[in-house]
Amino acid sequence: MKQLDVLKNYAKAVAIGAYDSDSPGLFGKHDNVRRYWEDRFNRTVLSQFLEPLVERQREANSGIRVMDLGCGAGEGLGILTTLPKRPRNLDSEPERVLSYRDISCYKGVDISPAMIQKGKEVHAKHSQASFNVCDLNEGLPMEPGEAPYDVYFSSYGSLSHLNDESFEQLIGQICKNVEDRSIFVADLLGRYSYEWPCYWGENKDNGSIMKTYSMSYIYPPDARGEIEVERFPIRFWGGEEFDRFVTQIAASKGVKVAKRRLCDRSILVGRHMNTREFNPEAPPLRAAVNSLHQINTRTDLSQLLFEYHPHPDHPHLNRFFDKLQDSWNAVVYACMDALEHWRNPHKLQTEPPAGEPPLVQDAIRTIRKAVRCAPNMRLDDPRANLVEPQLAYLLRELEWNLQQGLGASHGLLAVYEFKK
Repeated sequence: MKQLDVLKNYAKAVAIGAYDSDSPGLFGKHDNVRRYWEDRFNRTVLSQFLEPLVERQREANSGIRVMDLGCGAGEGLGILTTLPKRPRNLDSEPERVLSYRDISCYKGVDISPAMIQKGKEVHAKHSQASFNVCDLNEGLPMEPGEAPYDVYFSSYGSLSHLNDESFEQLIGQICKNVEDRSIFVADLLGRYSYEWPCYWGENKDNGSIMKTYSMSYIYPPDARGEIEVERFPIRFWGGEEFDRFVTQIAASKGVKVAKRRLCDRSILVGRHMNTREFNPEAPPLRAAVNSLHQINTRTDLSQLLFEYHPHPDHPHLNRFFDKLQDSWNAVVYACMDALEHWRNPHKLQTEPPAGEPPLVQDAIRTIRKAVRCAPNMRLDDPRANLVEPQLAYLLRELEWNLQQGLGASHGLLAVYEFKK
């Protein structure tokens, strides 16, 4: 029944167009946070691992083989072919780490027939792409004699559908198929997200127990109360916990971890911050950040303020969230103050408070400069179209720089390079 609920959930998501890329920016699967925060974060992290691999394969005149584990509609193929080679500048076209031509084989596997059919439709013009209905609980879907893959990829929590036994089997089989080296990308739901502190205390006794989850966020806010939303079990992971899990499996298969990186993605802007389904005290920060990015839309900046409620059993998480809260709110307040005093250029040029961390000081300087310059910009609404997007990017930079890979976020992105 639980697996049936998962299948029904994804079939319904495809049917309502949740996996179409033209959804509105204020809500839905492809909202502004997904486009400007989450996708960009994934690409930035993955570039560091994929660029050396691509260079080696090009020197060997060989293409890259990718298996996408829980591929959905094949969105991973789009992520991999849009990895930035270096930060963009003003006078040149952006360079990509790899293109479709660099991929000799992309094999997408997913348990949902509806998703697989959608993937076939979306990527019909890519001859190197194939999509197959497979259940990862049954192991790595490799045929006898099938060549190993260079990249075993996953995105947006797909591997959190696996229980520990199935996941251990999958990772072990990936390790057994490593020839020289392979990259493993595990995208999971973070255990300690502020979206579900109701689960934090339960994890002391048996963290491997699956917890109830839903994807109610894919529906428009005014329709969520009218639609029957499927709920299904999901495995939430902490960063240290998952790293131990992977390292022990790799060692048991005689495989070394040559390189690793674990990152928190969407700490304060996770999907369920808006729904409050698992935490009634969660502020709808994702909705507010979506609004910051929306053209010609002004945002109530007070909706961006975050008040953390400490957890009695997790002092290390309390310290992390307190620091992020203070930094985040300092930048929001600085923007509110700058907008209030936009006619006073002298005030906007004063130095930020000396007690703030350098990252916060730089953000305050930047937002004050944006407000100071905004009246001279030829824009329909300088606040909505210049100041607010700049604030969004500064808050994004705070999240990216302060994250510690704790699993204190909606998404835990873990990337490993395995080497024989």
